[in-house]
Amino acid sequence: MKGSKNRARSDFPITGYAAYAVAKFFTSFKKFSYLLSRIETLLSRDEINELSIDRPIYIVGLARAGTTIILEMLYKHPFLASHKYRHFLMPFFPHRFSRIVDQSKFFTKPRERVHKDGIMVTRESPEAVEEIFWKDFFNNNHNEEISNVMNETRSNTNFEQFYRNHIRKLIINQRCSRYLAKNNYNITRLEYLHRMFPDVKFLLIVRNPVNQIASLIKQTRLFVEMEKKNPLLADWHRLTGHSEFGHYQLCINTGDNEIIHKIRRLWKNENTNVKGWAYYWSSIYDYIMNLLDTNKEIKEATLIIRHEDLCENPANTIDKILEHTELPLHNYEKIKNYYIRHLNKPTYYTPNFTTQELQDISVITKATASRFGY
Repeated sequence: MKGSKNRARSDFPITGYAAYAVAKFFTSFKKFSYLLSRIETLLSRDEINELSIDRPIYIVGLARAGTTIILEMLYKHPFLASHKYRHFLMPFFPHRFSRIVDQSKFFTKPRERVHKDGIMVTRESPEAVEEIFWKDFFNNNHNEEISNVMNETRSNTNFEQFYRNHIRKLIINQRCSRYLAKNNYNITRLEYLHRMFPDVKFLLIVRNPVNQIASLIKQTRLFVEMEKKNPLLADWHRLTGHSEFGHYQLCINTGDNEIIHKIRRLWKNENTNVKGWAYYWSSIYDYIMNLLDTNKEIKEATLIIRHEDLCENPANTIDKILEHTELPLHNYEKIKNYYIRHLNKPTYYTPNFTTQELQDISVITKATASRFGY
């Protein structure tokens, strides 16, 4: 792929350093953090015990498919509670103790997120935070040398009790009735999540391989450059479990160690880097389609959303999302109409592959892409 004009900026706000220090403290002293979490749970036990987790919604897919825009869009629904940027500071206690953040002016003004993709965020913007907990309770979840697949036979009582209580506290705090989460790593945990929440709703987001691979490469180079200028960012990404890009980049292993090794070899060579990403795209989306073909319950719980359909036919696509997730349109019409007017294909960059690279992507991803109608 030819050199991108996008350059990482080294600027980092003073409040960012303060936020990093707080997040570093609570993620470093886990025993203390989980103790506070238990105290918060005890203080809210009456409310928690009365609340059941109803039809949680999980947005999944390989990074750069459009998961963030769907998270932002759905989070505006009055029924849904989700993690926000503010929760990175103190992720373990999202209810009573989180009010401490309210006393600060941390991250209250809109700022373009670190991805430099035009999405403006504040501390109240929804974000993927829960991977911090998955990483804590399942030691090998980010080990690309072994399968990361968690099926219905997997069990972790301590995690499940903590996770359910955590979701309930988040719902109570935001005065909503249902939970919404975006987490790329949950792509290999659908069966496990379905066992925990039989009425779960999955939204699988996919994008045509040329554009998604171009975006993945762009973000990888951007993060590496930013982390070189400011190593603090690399550590922050590691602490929060965000390993999609940058120096701590890790593959999601869907059960095929050989393909992971092949991808790694291809990534090392600039001339074969694009091929590596093509194999990675195929490995992720082939895995999930095979799962949908063999597991009827997961298939019924899952709606496939193509990024192109969301941008080109937003009204129909949003209706399908609301129908699948069983979210009422009432009190959501203005939000729906806003996204119908503003959803469009990204314009801040364009794929810039060579003819050979385009051919490699086509050959490697053809079989998988056809399963999604590409």
